[in-house]
Amino acid sequence: MMVDPVHRQPITIDVKALQAERLARAQAGMKAAGLAAALLFDPANVRYATCDGQFLVANLHCPYRWALVFAEHDPILWDGAEQVHLSRLHWGGEIRTAEGFAFFGSGLHSRRVAKRAIAEVVAALQERGLREEPLGVDRVDAVAFLELAAQGIEVIDAVPVLETARAVKTPTELDVHRDNARLVDEAVAAFLHHLKPGRTENELWADLAHETFSHGALHAEARLLCSGPRTNPWMQEATHRVVQNGDLVAFDTDLVGPFGYLTDISRTYLCGDRPATAEQREVYRAAYEFVHESIPEFVAGRSFAELGEMLGKRIPEKYRQQRYPFIAHGCGAADEYPVITMKDHHPGMIESGMVLSVEGYMGAVGGTEGAKFEEQIIVTEGAPELISHAPADERLLT
Repeated sequence: MMVDPVHRQPITIDVKALQAERLARAQAGMKAAGLAAALLFDPANVRYATCDGQFLVANLHCPYRWALVFAEHDPILWDGAEQVHLSRLHWGGEIRTAEGFAFFGSGLHSRRVAKRAIAEVVAALQERGLREEPLGVDRVDAVAFLELAAQGIEVIDAVPVLETARAVKTPTELDVHRDNARLVDEAVAAFLHHLKPGRTENELWADLAHETFSHGALHAEARLLCSGPRTNPWMQEATHRVVQNGDLVAFDTDLVGPFGYLTDISRTYLCGDRPATAEQREVYRAAYEFVHESIPEFVAGRSFAELGEMLGKRIPEKYRQQRYPFIAHGCGAADEYPVITMKDHHPGMIESGMVLSVEGYMGAVGGTEGAKFEEQIIVTEGAPELISHAPADERLLT
């Protein structure tokens, strides 16, 4: 199946407006929760309240960048000495040099370094009269947490406040999501030219990665690409298996694109020119139809529980044991709040401005084939807006 890629022209984003919109939502969420200050280490939250940083994947496990965000004051960003000049190019707020306290760089001095870092945070709280107020924290290394405790700081969970704020996208964020979806459409169309028998799953994943990264992607959250009998069950990453003529090849993009926003779609394609089997067509149609018949139900004002109860019943019984754990999930800096599940539903409701991936996996226990399909939508005041348009495989729908 060949599709000619369409070369997109990158959009121009007003980064200052993007930053101001995100900070305003974060601060509004903090005020609503009665949270005066939050110390943020999760790169997604730091970026949301201040600006993008360098080496995101490394920062996920090595704390060298953090932000102290206030409900009523401008935030303070601490960044690594080698990156401060870059952050100053992108953000006009207060930036201080961070002394990273990860064991990687500090070794047995890490507790002492963390003590100095937390002392700066406590001093900033003191200057604003917030020394005795609870401090929200999203996540922190043990050495810093222990120092906060030693300083007598009451630590509370900031994650619900930030994740809820991030769940509804600003107008500029929605423009970025739409453009990043176009990036993925173009990359998938180009990838289909590489989808030929005789190549390994790793080679095909590398081809997909090449197309996405050459079109501007920042990183992928996973390496989900499998073929043939490895499509059942799902959640299998690429290996050295050689793809055969007539195999299904399924993948999940999990792709973080320009400006740090996720486009998360899944596709399954028939590789080569051998006709599809009855089982291949059955699982593919089930996944495709479940997703596309579910999308119109994502209307602002519907509760997560209502959607979960309604849509969970639409999954054919034979595929429920190996179903995908989520019916839908939020998209932002990564897979994020909210999620729609079949049971144990989260409280809350769908809101206009949410960006969601709606997905389904169909593969019977003991079956030889499985198919994954996933689309990305924007919730509006009316019908959902479908923003992913990578092609389906018409050979599997007939």
